Amino acid sequence: MKKVGLKYPVAAIYNDSTGTPVYSDGFVIAKAMSANIQIYRNNERLHADDDIDEIDQSFIYGTESLGINELTLEKQSILLGHALENGELKANQDDIAPYLGHGFYGRIRRDGADKWRAIWFHKMQFGEPNDETETKGEKVAFKTPTIESMIMKDINGDWKSEKVFDTEADAIAWLHGKVGLPVTASSGLTDLALTGTGGALTPSFAAGKTLYTFSGVTAASVTVTATAANHTLKLYVDDVFNQNLTSGVASSAINMAIGSKKLKIVAQEAGKTSQTTEIVVVKIS
Repeated sequence: MKKVGLKYPVAAIYNDSTGTPVYSDGFVIAKAMSANIQIYRNNERLHADDDIDEIDQSFIYGTESLGINELTLEKQSILLGHALENGELKANQDDIAPYLGHGFYGRIRRDGADKWRAIWFHKMQFGEPNDETETKGEKVAFKTPTIESMIMKDINGDWKSEKVFDTEADAIAWLHGKVGLPVTASSGLTDLALTGTGGALTPSFAAGKTLYTFSGVTAASVTVTATAANHTLKLYVDDVFNQNLTSGVASSAINMAIGSKKLKIVAQEAGKTSQTTEIVVVKIS
């Protein structure tokens, strides 16, 4: 078996108060870059008649170093138990990271054919990541986070499950089943319009398109109108929650200074995965 990829790290809150593991509030952590798993076992030997009679190599615990492309404030709040209010993350000495279930999948090559191997760790706890930045030099140096975690046994003594699938979609669906995420995607926006003197939407709206620009704005503010029946619609400005939207109704004014802002509309139907539409608004004067 040759490992040739790593994708889609997911997690969900672990609870065993009913006597069996239950997972809730599943989410995708980020885009995966690396995963280094270390397993620690007992290594006890029983000697009898001048020889080794029994060996205990049972699981004690494990560690994971998960490299990801970014760790948003929202995900830090969930993974590490920190408070997040009005876009501000506050880490307190008394914060306790919750227990989570966690998994991911990767492409493997077996007997000349591509397969997808998915792994699920039943109970884990993440720790505070190190934070490293540096000034911009002559060459771009990307700095991405690595988060460390402890792998433990759940209430039943289980610590890992894994399965190999013929299709990538089946691997994703298996992980979704573990964390309770829906598999079917929301249909998304059926219309999108922005107001603001001088602004022009590019490309023209079309269902299924999720990336736009609204450039040439000279107005002091813009509004956005998103249409998607039977969806909840949330508007984020530069990745900070701004307001809930009503389908077909213009948002409150979004103040603009010369430069750009990224608007993000997250549309979700009940029981389905969300669809995110991004618009970069550019004010020129």
